[in-house]
Amino acid sequence: MSDKKHDKKKEIQDDKLDEALDDSFPASDPPSHSGVTGDRGPPPKPDPKSKK
Repeated sequence: MSDKKHDKKKEIQDDKLDEALDDSFPASDPPSHSGVTGDRGPPPKPDPKSKK
């Protein structure tokens, strides 16, 4: 293969990879280090005034 054909093929592959990366970000799941583990917030804290 000539250098020009090889360069063009590499450029096309790079473009496809760039597009796939763009389509996959941002991911639907938050990063594991964010502290968010679900789709709901924490449960409400008990009201200290209503002790039984």
